[in-house]
Amino acid sequence: MLSRFKSALMNAVSSNNDLTLLHNNDCNIGIVPDYGNANNGATTTSCVLLEAKPYSRPIFLGLTNEETQVSADHQVRPIIVPRDSSRIPWCAGYAECINAGKSMWNEDQAAATRGDLILDGGHISLPYIMFSMFDGHAGYQVAVSSRLHLHRIILEKLQAIPGKIFFNTDNQQEDVSTIRERELVIGAIELAYRQMDEMVDIQARNGGGGCTAITVLFLNGLIYAAGAGDSRAVIIYGNKQRALTSDHTPDTETNRVRGLVLGLKGSELLKGHFTPLEFAERPQSSDVGTMVLYREPYMTGWAYKKLVGSDLKMPLVSGHGKRSRVMGTIGVTRGFGDHGLQAANTGVYIKPFLSSQPEIQIFKVDDDDLTERDCIIIATDGLWDVVTIEESGNILRKVMAPDTPSWEYRLVMAAQELVQAARGRLIDRIWRGKPIKVNNGPEEYLPMASVDDISVFVIPLHPYIGEHKQWKKSIQQSTREHLNDYSIKSTNSI
Repeated sequence: MLSRFKSALMNAVSSNNDLTLLHNNDCNIGIVPDYGNANNGATTTSCVLLEAKPYSRPIFLGLTNEETQVSADHQVRPIIVPRDSSRIPWCAGYAECINAGKSMWNEDQAAATRGDLILDGGHISLPYIMFSMFDGHAGYQVAVSSRLHLHRIILEKLQAIPGKIFFNTDNQQEDVSTIRERELVIGAIELAYRQMDEMVDIQARNGGGGCTAITVLFLNGLIYAAGAGDSRAVIIYGNKQRALTSDHTPDTETNRVRGLVLGLKGSELLKGHFTPLEFAERPQSSDVGTMVLYREPYMTGWAYKKLVGSDLKMPLVSGHGKRSRVMGTIGVTRGFGDHGLQAANTGVYIKPFLSSQPEIQIFKVDDDDLTERDCIIIATDGLWDVVTIEESGNILRKVMAPDTPSWEYRLVMAAQELVQAARGRLIDRIWRGKPIKVNNGPEEYLPMASVDDISVFVIPLHPYIGEHKQWKKSIQQSTREHLNDYSIKSTNSI
């Protein structure tokens, strides 16, 4: 199988384009299901400008149909890397591998683009670079659509920001303009995420599933890291590392999810099948009539109550960690899609408790003395379920430290090593991680490795610093020339 994959790679040719244009004749009118008070009790209509696309892998991989089939081998789980990393901005590293049989296809998707915001009536262009990653579930369509279209939607929202916001040269107003710029860019990303979620409505309800989403945008000297779901972006610089995004799971967002039932008349969204109450311990039928610790959705503290039969309903949020679920069904609370998802045997829609709103953090690239070995890692939970942030930093630093082979090759190697660390190796039909010593003694045990899809970007930071400095220099030069021309014209008019 591996030799067949290598043979297929030698003949890879790609003619697709990730930025598929949308046309008005692709518009389908769909009815959004009535979720009760979540939509103020009204049924709405929406024009979904999406055409279903066949399954494919990220365009920058350049895989043929045959190679895509081979990459989906659940037994071998080959680690796939781009043959030509120059197709990705700054030759960023990328690697992926499929799950161990969880789903037929690798439902992770990724995209990387660079371009220019055209500002000030077309006279000035502001470069941007954008990396996105999507972890699909219960189908691949929503993840594929997000890969194809989210970049375009974000660009449209950014293009609507007045150009002068990015080019305020009044030093006295610098702090104010910086705040306004950041807020407007954050708002543009938030609007784009909301629109993307609305656009996949029909696909999601017709078996397309849903997906988490993460976007890292380089714009005007700032890095915007937006995440919705449990994929994660981590920045590795020097001997430090920290997460740029938060994980959104029922466990981490219990208060937000349970709080959504507040103000809903008779908890209509729960339809009598679930309880919004949280108990310190899951109550049993034998506990009825006893005093138990509980709290209402509006509470941060705890209280006692006498347990009654209706309190034994399924909790709105159950479980802990990776086992936590909303209505016993879904383990992520933010992302795109899942519009038709219902809790089993209840007819209760889960979508009102999910959100497409990303949380966004900002990193200023000249805040630290960044080097060519400093990077951002974007990965789906297939990596982070088994590799800690600290371990990812150690792997990255180890691969990037030498001066050889080439810098570009080391970036790909780093992504490949991260995927390898999460995937492990197949031992007695079980994927196992690296052996770990027990209490530093002679005995070892083999921890379970990830059986999920694994996708990893390793994005260097240093190239953007150079590009942004060069862009600022060119803008300053252009401004000086403009002022000189104005001065000459003014003198001649006198």
